[in-house]
Amino acid sequence: MKILEIALEIIREWEWLLLILVASLEGIILINSSKERKERNKLIDEMQVTRVELGRENYLTMIKGGLKKSTSYVYFVSHSLTSIFNEKEKNEIYQLYKRDIDHRCITGKDPGKIKYMWEQRRNRVQVRVNELLLISTFRYQVVDDKSAVLGFAEEGDDESRKGILITNPYFCRMQKQYFLNIWEESETFESYIKSVVSNLLGPELNYSLEELTKDWCLNDHEKQELKNLLSDEN
Repeated sequence: MKILEIALEIIREWEWLLLILVASLEGIILINSSKERKERNKLIDEMQVTRVELGRENYLTMIKGGLKKSTSYVYFVSHSLTSIFNEKEKNEIYQLYKRDIDHRCITGKDPGKIKYMWEQRRNRVQVRVNELLLISTFRYQVVDDKSAVLGFAEEGDDESRKGILITNPYFCRMQKQYFLNIWEESETFESYIKSVVSNLLGPELNYSLEELTKDWCLNDHEKQELKNLLSDEN
């Protein structure tokens, strides 16, 4: 009882401080709610006047713009990766990749695109795969909670020929969280490579590891990385 009485006495003495703390927390919650509501309303207004830019060049210009301005992260979803780029376009994109930012990509489970997955990793991009991308024509890039580029391809086409640039922070944060949710559900590149190699080196297809590394244009370091990865499985 003595302890309870002391506790009650302390609460009575510091009641004013507790009230201030509670009021401060409620104020913070209301301010944040008001801010989120304003951002949502702003996004709605922006979307009503947003124009869809047609043409692959306009879409690529948006992508390059995001890469140039990036300071913290670049997350993107693409099925084609650089498979539809000529060498000049490809080099222009890769030259914009920065060493000191978090750069991640989610692509489709397509053995025909593995060469381009290795290319991304060679340029310091973390890669994961998700089979849902094979049936979706929606592509996007989100950068630093500041800009998002949405790309749309025609059905059956890998190339995005329609693009939308959105600079609303509220939308960009949602898009980033959407990406991170898919990222957690996606298969790692290493796991996917193991399963593909296991299938391609099977008795029916009769591939050799040397042929695979040549098809994927792997350098010496990557060849050794692949061998180590496969040896870890055994």
